[in-house]
Amino acid sequence: MKRVFYHTFFPALCLTACPLAAAEMLPKPYPPVQVTTMPDDLLSNPDYTDRWAWVEQTWGRGFPSFSIQDEKYIANQEIVLLDPNFSKQVVTLLNRSYSYNNTLNSVQLNIGDGIFNAEGSQAVNTTVKGEYTNSKGNIETGVLQLNTGGKAFHTLVENHGALTLNGNSEAYDTVVKTGGRQTVGGSAYAQANLIDGGTQILTVTSSALVEDTIVQNGGQQIIYNGTAKNSHIGAGSYQLASGLAVDTFLYSGAFQQVYAGEGEDQVADRDTTVYGGARQTITSGISENAQVYGTQVITGVDGEWRDGDWTSDSDSKVRINGQQAKNATIHAGGLQRIQTGNADGTQVYGTQLISGQKGGWSGGQWVEQDGWTGGIRANATNTTVHAGGLQQLAWYGEASNTVIDGGRQEVLALGHISDTTIRSGGSSLIAYGGYSTKALTVEDGSLTMEGGSLHDWTGNLGKGAWAAAVDLQGPASALYLKHNADTVESVATIKALTNNGVVYFSAPEGHNAGQFNRLELTTLDGNGTFVMNTNVSGGMGDFLNVSEAVSGQFNVTVRDSGSELRGRGAIPYHLIYANGSAAETFAMTNGSVDLGAYKYYLVHGADGDKDNWYLSPGANTPDPGPGPGPGPDPGPNPSPNPNPGPGTKPDLSESAKAVIAMANVTPTLWDAELSTLRTRLGEIRQMRDGEYGAWGKYISSRYRVSADLVGYRQDMNGVMLGGDKRFDLESSALMAGGMASYTRSDLNSSSTNGKADSYGVALYATWLDDSGCYVDGVLKANYFRTENNPYFNGGRTHAKDNTVGGGISVEAGKHIALEDWFVEPYVQASWFIGDKTHYKLDSGMSVKADAVQSLKGEAGFTFGKNVALADGTVLQPYARLAVRHEFMKNNDVVINHTEKFNHDLSGTTGKYGLGMTAKLNDRWSAWGEVSYEKGQHLETPYSGQLGIRYSF
Repeated sequence: MKRVFYHTFFPALCLTACPLAAAEMLPKPYPPVQVTTMPDDLLSNPDYTDRWAWVEQTWGRGFPSFSIQDEKYIANQEIVLLDPNFSKQVVTLLNRSYSYNNTLNSVQLNIGDGIFNAEGSQAVNTTVKGEYTNSKGNIETGVLQLNTGGKAFHTLVENHGALTLNGNSEAYDTVVKTGGRQTVGGSAYAQANLIDGGTQILTVTSSALVEDTIVQNGGQQIIYNGTAKNSHIGAGSYQLASGLAVDTFLYSGAFQQVYAGEGEDQVADRDTTVYGGARQTITSGISENAQVYGTQVITGVDGEWRDGDWTSDSDSKVRINGQQAKNATIHAGGLQRIQTGNADGTQVYGTQLISGQKGGWSGGQWVEQDGWTGGIRANATNTTVHAGGLQQLAWYGEASNTVIDGGRQEVLALGHISDTTIRSGGSSLIAYGGYSTKALTVEDGSLTMEGGSLHDWTGNLGKGAWAAAVDLQGPASALYLKHNADTVESVATIKALTNNGVVYFSAPEGHNAGQFNRLELTTLDGNGTFVMNTNVSGGMGDFLNVSEAVSGQFNVTVRDSGSELRGRGAIPYHLIYANGSAAETFAMTNGSVDLGAYKYYLVHGADGDKDNWYLSPGANTPDPGPGPGPGPDPGPNPSPNPNPGPGTKPDLSESAKAVIAMANVTPTLWDAELSTLRTRLGEIRQMRDGEYGAWGKYISSRYRVSADLVGYRQDMNGVMLGGDKRFDLESSALMAGGMASYTRSDLNSSSTNGKADSYGVALYATWLDDSGCYVDGVLKANYFRTENNPYFNGGRTHAKDNTVGGGISVEAGKHIALEDWFVEPYVQASWFIGDKTHYKLDSGMSVKADAVQSLKGEAGFTFGKNVALADGTVLQPYARLAVRHEFMKNNDVVINHTEKFNHDLSGTTGKYGLGMTAKLNDRWSAWGEVSYEKGQHLETPYSGQLGIRYSF
């Protein structure tokens, strides 16, 4: 039980805990499971007789072969070849006779003679070698031969030495050095073997068993028949499994050949562990349950172990079939390479390469080249590819009943798969020239098919990557179409597609602008989504063709390439042909799609054109015009060119609305700051001669813009800080000062959200005549930082821009006092100009805006009352009524260099305001105001300010 634990359970525990450390080192030699029964006092025991003198005399008299029996022994002798003319110098021990601590040098010692049972005879502590030449001049091999009933313990076999086991003989604790040989035949048993450069052979006719064997330093274990259990093969060493190898461990640099000869259905290897750097090659027969961290090769190419390496060349025999690996596990970093034959039930965490035709042996090495074996098939069946694993099929590689369980599958040219299931986020790629038959089911994961034209191998099936039946089972399943730039067309073909997931007309890593694909289907059913790509302005894009029948309802999402427009306006684009379409077969996701500056809609063809679907700038069905027709193959680039009429201006895209809106944000920012500053100018007229003032205010306003092209809401908040001084003149006064401001404006609409930061400085002055007449003047400059984030086809696109702007304002009026009341009529004019700008959204849309301008005139009056309180505080409530007109009509925005849009906000608005100033004492005063403005294009639901001033 102790041995079972240490040599079975304990190593297994170590392999689990540290598979890349302790498990990759050869173990120490195993102890023998049986010990000799030779009496400990053999040399002094009166029941046993030393027969060495008699043996030596008998050989000396010319008798080469004889036996000794019945409690005899030979001990502590170096037994050498005495007469080179002997064909063999042999002594045989029978009936409880022993050899102890002897060296056999070019002589042979038999334990049992093969006729009479050895009856307990044993050889203990024997060294076997050959150093003497025979009469022919050859080195005579030293031999220890165990026959039925014979046993050997602690045997050292050196150069030209041999330990041979026949019948049911047994050997324990054997070391075989370079040039030595251990041959195990019959039903013999050998345990605790160290093949240290030598050779261990289980003969063709044997049913023998060897256990606990370590092969190192170029040693070989040849299992022609019988069984070898728990063998450990070290670097540069070799095992041939032609009988049965069980629980073999191959360490880095080791090699195992599984070769069952003509027994192609014979299991020749079971439960082998192939560590990193080791290789198992199956050339005939079956290997079961291998654990592969290194390399497992399944090939019909014969070879030989020569000079410490496996060598195959052009003269090697090739078997088309008869090689099989069953239930192997390919661990991370491991490789299973199938060149002929079959691998069944493989669990792949590393790499499985299936390539039958492409490649061949050259100079003892496998070389990637075409045309070597002329189309030999390599097969993998019932494979599971786990996360981190890869199954790759190349020339004439075939895989059936495969489960991609989180791993990857690559089907290259001439590769073939059938009955494939993808789950747990796994993926499969079928390259141009690869194909799939029977079912290909995507439960949770993705399938990628590479487009192309007709391929030499699959051209009789269809263009590009080809599949018989693809089933996308749910929202977590996807089909990607990879563009092929190396072929005339990029077409993928599926006979029957069930789409309850998503079909992307792009590679998993994303769509490359200007690269489009075509998907050819015979039938389509399901309730999934198609995500397609176009460059409508260039008349290019993806195309879906269903030649025979369609059933179900599908969503369509379209993404435009963002390339520049070729001309003004918008034209329809033929996107889908589906034989047997109904009005509800396809519908655009979210109703429309933004393509450049415009919205497009997916529309069903009119009567006589019901099988065609178009991207149209109008939601109504376009006239079809010339097109591909309803046939099963409308051509790779159908161009029906339905025309809704020249000069058609469809709905603007969300991105276009957003950039037009952002182009007019800066004038409103400038105007809001200006309006609050003008309120300050009215307040400083109460300053005394020589008085200084420092002030600050918080401002907030909301704008609602509703123009012909866009509508949006703009919320602004900010602070202003300034200082000024009053100078009294002969019959008038002059107040002058400066200020700095920061405001933040947030833009929101159905199309975008964005923001604009404004940093401003200004100089201002007021001249006030003693008669009450006044003139206010402002010179103001701003730096604007804008950020635009418009909605774009289910996501967002982004852009940032920096501009400057400035302007002037002049106001003239008269302050008329009516006892405690006052009225103040005024007229005002302001002009603003912003910088030209040119930027690009990350969707590819190019935006160029002219220098935005605003020219406004305003006329109105303010009236209020001065109220003095008992504590000396003076309140001045007031109201303001005004009419304002925007004169500028042409603020142009050019999108994609060709589409010009004018954001016209000209028109008249009415203004209504309420406010109050409060002079708290000689030093402090405060004020506040809220106003409302309404016109045709612009409404300001509120505009407010709160300020405070300190005079000194």
